[in-house]
Order: sequence, then C-alpha cells, then structure tokens
Amino acid sequence: MADVAIVKFNDGQDNKHGYEVGDVFPREGLDVSEERREELRGKNNKARKPVIKEFKVKEAVKVAEDSEFPKHTGGGYYELSNGAKVQGKEDAAQAELALKNQE
Repeated sequence: MADVAIVKFNDGQDNKHGYEVGDVFPREGLDVSEERREELRGKNNKARKPVIKEFKVKEAVKVAEDSEFPKHTGGGYYELSNGAKVQGKEDAAQAELALKNQE
C-alpha cells in the first residue's frame, strides 16, 4: 500500500516540501510515522481535510492497465494524464489512480 497526494499541499514537517496531486507520499528517502500518515489522511491537519489517500498497489495497477495513462516515457519514468512525470511503474499507477479519483 502507498499514500498518494489527493490535493496540492506543502508538508510543514518536511521543510515545506511541495506535493502535487498524484505524488507519492512521503517523498523518496523520507521516513514518516504512521501517526503522521493518519493525520494527513484525516481532517486533523493544517488543511483541515484529507490531503493524502492510501491506495493498494493492485488497485492502482488495474486502473493503469485499463487506461492509456500512465504512459511509459523511458528510463523508468511514466507520464500521468495531468502531464506530471513519475518514476516507477507502481508509483505512477498509484498517482494516476489518485488523479482519476479526483475527477
């Protein structure tokens, strides 16, 4: 399972690192507690609304298989339907699922 940004936000506990819709949370190289994840999945945060959502990898990959996005662009990178580029097939599939759930 992985968390994906469902709204654009800056993480105040990570030097205001910016997340766009579809970005995998946390960014690569950052460890985050389950408590922090729950805070961002709920309404008990600065935005007062969920900013990330947990997705199952299988669910995300299924969506990707049924869609033209994410598109493999080479070098392990994939383009999402919003034009963003994500490294890794599973991360790209999860990000695309987050975008589709926003529609």
